[in-house]
Amino acid sequence: AQVREEIDRANSIVSEIRRHFPGAAGSSEILRRTKAVLDGMGVEDILLTQSVCPDEINHEEGDITDLFIREIGGGKVFHLGGLAGVPFTGKTGFAAYSAHVPEGGHCFILQAPHIGMSNEQELGKYSREGQPNSPSTACGAAVGAMCHCAAGNELPYLGGVTDDYQMSYIINEMSKRMHFLSPHDGDTNAQQAELARQTHSIGKDMLDQIVSTNFGDDMSMLFVMSGIQINMPFDFEDYFEPIS
Repeated sequence: AQVREEIDRANSIVSEIRRHFPGAAGSSEILRRTKAVLDGMGVEDILLTQSVCPDEINHEEGDITDLFIREIGGGKVFHLGGLAGVPFTGKTGFAAYSAHVPEGGHCFILQAPHIGMSNEQELGKYSREGQPNSPSTACGAAVGAMCHCAAGNELPYLGGVTDDYQMSYIINEMSKRMHFLSPHDGDTNAQQAELARQTHSIGKDMLDQIVSTNFGDDMSMLFVMSGIQINMPFDFEDYFEPIS
């Protein structure tokens, strides 16, 4: 009976993920597909950078961040990201990173916000270790920005913020995207999934502004994978949905 219950629970979890993130797959599968492309192109000598939310649940052993560092970055990584996976290090950060690429080497960028799923299959929440009965928000910055805007609170003035610039920026950007979230008011999981997509667009828009191909030599290439990192409940391998 217990085995049957665990199978049913697993099927239910995967079904809910598929409903909201139809392109998602396990982190190891995403790594396999990525390496197949890189190996097929004969690409070696990659310097990896990641723009991923600093939340510790995004950087556990076996997560896509960990797998890419070990299997693509050769154990090395340059961090571009801040809250919600937005590349807040900006043009200066990317310039510093790309300046480290050796001649003939290549850049690979992994950029992603994240979304948790609690043990009760609630998207936007995560049952953290030591807190089994009180799941917390994930991504907290994205959910906080949405709630700030939904409550009609005043938008922070970015020109005067020095102690919480990243959150203030996310709030301002989310305010421009609230019309994508309101149609899902009756379905919390659907709204949280859409929130993750809008958070991705915030980070990807900034990434598009800061990247350049002024690195390495004429043989050097720039690879970008952006998507949504999904923190799965229980002992599930984390999922990832590639978007671009």
